[in-house]
Amino acid sequence: MNFEESFVAAVQNAVTPSEADILIARGVVLETIGGASEPVVTTEFVDRWLEAIGCSRPAPRSKFTALPAKEEGRRLADPDPMDPHMAEYRGTHAVRWAVSQLVAEGVLTRGAGNNYAMQPERINVDYPGGSSGVPVLVHSPIVGNPNEYHRFMPVHRDPAGSEVLLPVEELLDGLGDILGARGQTMVRESRRALQRGLYLASSSLLAAASEAAWFNLARAVPNAPSALAKKVIDGRDVAEVIRLTEQKLRELKPSPGGATITEVVTQAHMFREVRNYALHPVEDHDSDRETWLTETGATLLAIASRRYFVKMADLQRRLVESGHAK
Repeated sequence: MNFEESFVAAVQNAVTPSEADILIARGVVLETIGGASEPVVTTEFVDRWLEAIGCSRPAPRSKFTALPAKEEGRRLADPDPMDPHMAEYRGTHAVRWAVSQLVAEGVLTRGAGNNYAMQPERINVDYPGGSSGVPVLVHSPIVGNPNEYHRFMPVHRDPAGSEVLLPVEELLDGLGDILGARGQTMVRESRRALQRGLYLASSSLLAAASEAAWFNLARAVPNAPSALAKKVIDGRDVAEVIRLTEQKLRELKPSPGGATITEVVTQAHMFREVRNYALHPVEDHDSDRETWLTETGATLLAIASRRYFVKMADLQRRLVESGHAK
């Protein structure tokens, strides 16, 4: 069968990894090898990549089923890039790109083994009354004889870590108090938007979740000044809520650290700018914000959001504890 050109182009697009796909793969590879006790087979990288984007492998021996097109003049509808068959193919190539880059950067090298379980070597030992072999597993880089299945390991014993796009429920773990029910919903919907290529919506929803977190942080301020309390009740003017809450954070004893407070406040204002630009892209000099509304930018925001919200949750806990102490 000769497929129409538009369908072939859509399939090509669905299985070709983007820069954001490769970025996610890099994080997955680094996280996986960082916690591994032996060289990791590439199929595990692909499994972790699929998990990170909210997908899974297709059923064994299944094939992609094209649906009839609803558009006049077309036979077949464009495939969904999140279909397991498309995602698996795209993830495999994203992992290849990530691994090749990390090898070139001196972070990865080939490790012994293939798709089968690692088998120990044996050290021959004679003893009174007999002889036998002691099984050992020593992992070191391997050179030569490439196999169909390759495993990789860090060049150094302690490779540099990397933040990774976590599955959304892992991202939200322990963040219920700081985000609240609505904030958690916005994070989940942000991830769904990211998976569907709705990058403006994804970044905007994360920015809205940031605002929800700041109102919840402000609610934890013990004996909050009337100006802050009124802003929280009104549910408006997040910039002022951030400013007034920051003042109370800097009064905490013991201090959580000025650098930590500054980092969280700076990221909060960055999220505000992203959301404002998404709604009102009016100034030419603000066009750099457009980066956060692209696939790569939205992915980076999603990766960094866990660290940001965890720090806010810690500040919330400190505020609550300071109120109990009083």
